[in-house]
Amino acid sequence: MRVPIERDVTAVVGANEAGKSQLLLAIKAALSGAPIARADFCRYSELYSVQAGEIRLPEFGGTFTVEDGDTGLAVLDGVREFTLYRPGSQPAFLVINDERVSLSSADLQTLQGHLPTYYELQTDLALPISVSIGQLAGKKATTLQDRSHRSSLFGLLMGFVGGTDATAVGSAVLPQLSSGPRQSAADIQRHHDEYELARTLLVDIAKVDGSTFVDLEEAIAAEREGQVAAIVGGINSAIRENLNIQRWWTQDRDFDLLVEAREHELAFTIQDRTASKYSFGERSQGLRFFLSYFVQLTAHRLRNTVADILLLDEPDAFLSSVGQQDLLRVLHEYAAPENGGPRSQVVYVTHSPFLIDKNAPHRIRVLDKGPDDEGTRVVRDAANNRYEPLRSSLGAYVSETAFIGGRNLLVEGAGDQILIAGMAAHLARRNGSTSGVLDLNAVTVVAAGGADNIPYLAYLARGRDTVKPACVALLDGDESGRRAESVLRRGEARRKRVLQDKYILRLDSWAIGASISGDDGVIVLEIEDLIPVSVAHRAALNYLSRFHDPDAEQLRSFTPGSIADRLADNAGQLWNALASAYEQAFPDEHIEKAGFAREVVFLLDVNPNAEGCDDLRLRFGALLADVADLLDDAFSDEERLRMDDRLKRAVRNFTRNHTDGIKKPDARRLLREIEGALSDSPFGDDLRGRAHAITRDFELGDWAHQTVPRFDEFKERILAFGTSERIAYQDDAAKDPSASLLHTTPSPETSSPARGETGKSRDKKDARNT
Repeated sequence: MRVPIERDVTAVVGANEAGKSQLLLAIKAALSGAPIARADFCRYSELYSVQAGEIRLPEFGGTFTVEDGDTGLAVLDGVREFTLYRPGSQPAFLVINDERVSLSSADLQTLQGHLPTYYELQTDLALPISVSIGQLAGKKATTLQDRSHRSSLFGLLMGFVGGTDATAVGSAVLPQLSSGPRQSAADIQRHHDEYELARTLLVDIAKVDGSTFVDLEEAIAAEREGQVAAIVGGINSAIRENLNIQRWWTQDRDFDLLVEAREHELAFTIQDRTASKYSFGERSQGLRFFLSYFVQLTAHRLRNTVADILLLDEPDAFLSSVGQQDLLRVLHEYAAPENGGPRSQVVYVTHSPFLIDKNAPHRIRVLDKGPDDEGTRVVRDAANNRYEPLRSSLGAYVSETAFIGGRNLLVEGAGDQILIAGMAAHLARRNGSTSGVLDLNAVTVVAAGGADNIPYLAYLARGRDTVKPACVALLDGDESGRRAESVLRRGEARRKRVLQDKYILRLDSWAIGASISGDDGVIVLEIEDLIPVSVAHRAALNYLSRFHDPDAEQLRSFTPGSIADRLADNAGQLWNALASAYEQAFPDEHIEKAGFAREVVFLLDVNPNAEGCDDLRLRFGALLADVADLLDDAFSDEERLRMDDRLKRAVRNFTRNHTDGIKKPDARRLLREIEGALSDSPFGDDLRGRAHAITRDFELGDWAHQTVPRFDEFKERILAFGTSERIAYQDDAAKDPSASLLHTTPSPETSSPARGETGKSRDKKDARNT
């Protein structure tokens, strides 16, 4: 079994028992020669045996590229690539230019010194809730440094009253004092690893001097609270300055990792954007494990300044989908540091679709387990993220029509979605960066199923809640696209816009503004018009070859020229001209947009220098750069609106400044501020009515009494404004939208009571309906 490893990042996915974790073991064995044990032999292999004389060890090997520098072996002089085999219990050997080269033990040892090393991240290790100050100060670890054990001993001692016999106290306490809490070997090792991780964070990364913990322990014992606060503050400043975790954890960029001094421990706490503090035990596990991974990698970078291979086994287990995306960015930085440091390789095993880089599908390796005794195979063409073995290996298929990202690009159909995602991935791989193109890990490309569906899709995304994801609509310039644009500009039922004009991008208008044109005779109205005729011809032939073997006469009748000749009769639309030429040349065949789009992307992968590909990259590069800028602007606007929520700020300032009462002038000023903040709300009229009712009910115009009466009631009604808009959205979502229309325009059959129906019974019916 042969698995290609990328020069930067490789993602390995596969079903359970497909051999994912064994691949990591194989890499370690190929690099170091150990551990190679009989337990690692493939159970599906025909060579697996338990009989005498037939027992074998597994065989591993790795192919390496020789970079500049002396390898220490004359046999490798001038060699750019070689393979090192470790055939179980047999001597290791090299394969150079398809020839076997024997290695002596001394040569193997010399070569071993030049091979890359590996570092395996402990993905099941989390940062501890607290760490012993005495242990950090250099004291030997004891059972009394365990907080829960110490508390149980104190509880036991507290249970004895004065006059209790000393022998009774000793017989109860001494056994627990000497033996400590019962722990398995695994628990002891875990506690040791957690302590080392905390020490690494504080000493190696934050660079806190060891004597600081001695001073802290003495200050706590002497009850010098001012010194304790100063030392803890200094430790927190050192963590903040040297760790910079906020850059990578996007779920809350305003949080801080802090330590707080307890009697004998430093407890790790989290302070979030609301300035509230939580211990690790009070938070979800995601941040705790993400901190652990980040600390491990940061510390390893400090200790190891040469390139190596980072191995991770299912690091997604404890992280949310957003946390996994954050980890992916950390792994990319490890593989290619932005400070120009040594470039490393990263190989990780995952079950999660959120830990797969959509910008680089070529990095995916799918291991597929055969149904019977076939063993494991590496799936070819797994770069296609709709390929069945990939979906099966992940265990679930996450639809790209879900709003899972902070940025969403709304497009008309599946063909647009495939072209945009495929071109973005191709350009990112070719340029070595997502700069200037869509970052598919941050952007969700949503196919609406037609231009007419985009306004409703935009309403679903942005018209039903106070938290609105950033969206940009990309429309064709044809009649349906213009109609959808008109609906978006008009707004929804309340005439409130869900998308601003600048976030509605129509292709024909964009092409004119960006000075982008198609081939001769092509008028850019839809996304296929950006594809050169020569590329469209090749992609259509590829599509045809999947289903049909055309004869020579048919192929001669379908040429780039035959497509170009039909442009004039099809209003300059490339797709219509292509479909016309295709169906005339191959009468029994039909071409679909989604399949055609896939073949365009596939052509770039297998033949990136084909005729017309440079023009294709140029045109889509310009489009994707502008779309990426619009999505960034939309995201920034939403972030700014959330930070600058005037309504919530007014309510928050009121609760902070007026705890026991408020004067009427201040109350009127508060209500004016609240009314001003309601200008952008679709429920502004209703909420303004509530504000006017408060003015009336609490007699704010009566200057004879300056203080607002019934302050607790007034406060409760003001606080309701903080959540009123969200509740209004929820109530609105549960209403029947057409009920009011039917009520205001009753039909003749329902405009009067039926014969024999009393007013009383009808009132009951109305009340029931209400």
